[in-house]
Amino acid sequence: MAKVHPGRVVVDYDEDLVVFTVGVRVNKIWKVHKWWPVLSALRPMLRELAADPELGLLDSRAALSGRVVAVVQYWRSADHLERYAHSQRHAHRGFWKWFNRAVKDDGDVGLWHELYRVKAGEYETSYVNMPPYGLAGATSDKIAVRTDPDDHDH
Repeated sequence: MAKVHPGRVVVDYDEDLVVFTVGVRVNKIWKVHKWWPVLSALRPMLRELAADPELGLLDSRAALSGRVVAVVQYWRSADHLERYAHSQRHAHRGFWKWFNRAVKDDGDVGLWHELYRVKAGEYETSYVNMPPYGLAGATSDKIAVRTDPDDHDH
């Protein structure tokens, strides 16, 4: 279990970064043969990215909400993300080829992604009584603990 940082913590990260959200929506629950392979492909890709920091993924978090599995990712740059997505030697490319053959636009399984380029200094963070999470987890070597109990800016 991750160690909770009592009090307020902020991220002191002075580089550009990319926030990438990606997800899967099960549109037709009875079509398990379509959505199960899509969901099953997520974990190997995330493991592959976590195992090689040079690929550019800083951190990711997955969440389940109804028929949607969403993943929030923090990347060093959009270039890193694009290189990974198009690489012949990494898992995403093979998955995408399979998806376009097996599912494509039949409506059984939905996919989505959003990419946000964030300039250094153009974001704000605040974590109270939390383990490293979100951008703080992605840049855990860049967190700053605020010890002033009267510091309530957020």
